[in-house]
Amino acid sequence: MEFNNIRGNTWVACGPVNIGAYVKEGKAVLIDSGNDSSSGRKILRLAEEKGWKIELIINTHFHADHVGGNAFIQKRTGCAIAASEKEAPFINMPEMEPEILWSGRAPKAICNKFLQAEPSKVTLTAEPDSIIEGWGLRVVPLYGHAHGQIGVLTHDSVLFTADSVISERILNKYGIPFTADYIKAMETFDMLEGFKADYFVPSHGDICKDIAPVTASNRRCLTALRDEILEICSETYTIDQTVGKLALRHGIDMNLPQYVLIKSTVAAIISPLIDSGKIFCSFKEGTLALKSMS
Repeated sequence: MEFNNIRGNTWVACGPVNIGAYVKEGKAVLIDSGNDSSSGRKILRLAEEKGWKIELIINTHFHADHVGGNAFIQKRTGCAIAASEKEAPFINMPEMEPEILWSGRAPKAICNKFLQAEPSKVTLTAEPDSIIEGWGLRVVPLYGHAHGQIGVLTHDSVLFTADSVISERILNKYGIPFTADYIKAMETFDMLEGFKADYFVPSHGDICKDIAPVTASNRRCLTALRDEILEICSETYTIDQTVGKLALRHGIDMNLPQYVLIKSTVAAIISPLIDSGKIFCSFKEGTLALKSMS
């Protein structure tokens, strides 16, 4: 991993999670921090080799692979951390992520570094469509993958798109991308297709000049998952049965972390189907059952 210049003051270190940097006069803003303290240590070392002083980390959303390096970097540098209002509590109290996924106190199997980062302290609120004071970085709302997810547009016309879209290669590998809000995700795809920027940097994927093919792939993936769920629910099934059948179709070897992530995505897709009357909920012996009405 190393920081490479995209244009002007905008840099990126490509890896499992692409980490952005905006640098002025030797002072740097990071866009996300990687998945754990080792990522934070590596990023800090790379910044020091460049002669940069990290003054701020902007977290696009609270997922552990984006905030895992926060604690190490903040302890070493005293840097500020910015996040949207909805994401900040989960960065301050990362134990909330597995608890929300489990809907209660979570078992140890999902309280790992992949779903629970070390705590760090958010010091600034990154309001949607605002400008980060002193840096001129625009906060772009990118809701869907996470409820308060944001992107960052730099003065160099580079948009860091977080996990609003992921590359087609990764979509094909995993099949069921995590989604918190199906409707918002679709709205974000539409917005991105008309967004004016010279470069787009997904957190998981390749830097590109044209985001439209990537958004089209992500839209097709979520639409196909929606259609699969409607097809599965042509018979009456519980949510767990629906999750299981979808996982089998995609060849996913289920475990507790996979289960909570896929169940959350299924729930996000089912909610608007229930609201629109396309899926009907019923209860038998206290168990929620789903049946598509088409």
